[in-house]
Amino acid sequence: MDLPVGRADQRHYHPSPLMDSAAGRGLALYRFVAIGYAAALIAFVHREHVISWWPIIAYGFVIVGWSVVAPLRPRPTRLAIVIELAIAVTGIFLTNIVYEPAEVTAGISTVPGVWAGAPVMAAALLSGVRGGVLAATVIATTNIIQTQHETQLTWHNIILLYLLGGLVGLAVQLATESQRRLERAIAISERSAERDRIGREVHDNVLQALALINRRGRQMGGEGTALADLAADQERSLRSLISRLSSEAHGPPEGGAGRGADGRTGAGPGGHDQEVDLGDLLGRLRRDGVEIILPAGPVRLSEGVASEIRAAVSAALDNVALHAGEGARAWVLVDRTDEAVQVVVRDNGRGMPSDRLVQAAEEGRLGASSSIRGRMLDLGGDATWRTPAGGGTTVTLTAPARRVAGSPS
Repeated sequence: MDLPVGRADQRHYHPSPLMDSAAGRGLALYRFVAIGYAAALIAFVHREHVISWWPIIAYGFVIVGWSVVAPLRPRPTRLAIVIELAIAVTGIFLTNIVYEPAEVTAGISTVPGVWAGAPVMAAALLSGVRGGVLAATVIATTNIIQTQHETQLTWHNIILLYLLGGLVGLAVQLATESQRRLERAIAISERSAERDRIGREVHDNVLQALALINRRGRQMGGEGTALADLAADQERSLRSLISRLSSEAHGPPEGGAGRGADGRTGAGPGGHDQEVDLGDLLGRLRRDGVEIILPAGPVRLSEGVASEIRAAVSAALDNVALHAGEGARAWVLVDRTDEAVQVVVRDNGRGMPSDRLVQAAEEGRLGASSSIRGRMLDLGGDATWRTPAGGGTTVTLTAPARRVAGSPS
């Protein structure tokens, strides 16, 4: 499932601000290092072969000025690359004027030296491999024209220019593709999370109400039976829709053991920064047949996280009431360690088949996989189900300690 990519996005490079700044700093540093190297060659290596200094000094002011001005823009432009190419080409042809003809024929290094690679890098950053190779061709052609007799050094420098343009351009294209894939993955993840949230809200509210209408209508009989049938049809349709949307977002349902669940509404994990005691929230779930066992001290969590855990526990207790059988009792145990908060919901009911969660998901009953496990996964934790041979079911909910406000680091 991909995001639509327009034609402009396919033709042009749109880098991120982070990549722009990193590449821009690298190119700016390259320009000044190259200027220093070229100046050292002229002043210390080729000084005795210089026949005219004023063109070199004037050209030095030009490339220094350009190297200061060019990085002020966030990224290279076509006009800037054309200007930089013109400066590099001028400097290469200037070599025939400032040096002795014999040294030019012998293949003395050009006035700009390796600074001529700056426009090649800039073109590669703008247009990838194609731009880098095109700029390298301009500089290479200028070198061939400037040199009266090509030497091995001339061809060596030309090969290095093409390698520079091609490799920098390839790096840009790979980075661009990685960025686009990351953006697609983030967008898909956000859509999947929103589908999960909506699915849980529907499951915890609408489907709960339809299931209640179905049961009460059949108990009433008469016209209530027709109402129950209508509610059952709508419940099946809605479950099928939720199941299909979940499959599109995540692929086939994950395997595991569990029961279908009817959950209750809870706040999102990113809800509020206010801290609450998870024990207080879970204590409100205490009723006949449900015992809540809390630690000695408070388990303080952000309100959104605590509400999600409470909703998952409520869904697990609803499962006990619906599926564990008459007279079944449930115990909720809360524990906190340095690594995680753990809530265990255990009952002494009739247990469940090992493939119940898979069957429930196929039937569109996503209580266990969405209302319980989906919530815990959103918190960075997980939920597991275990049915001992002697009966009963144990649901273990975990949330990482980093979600625990004030927990030890």
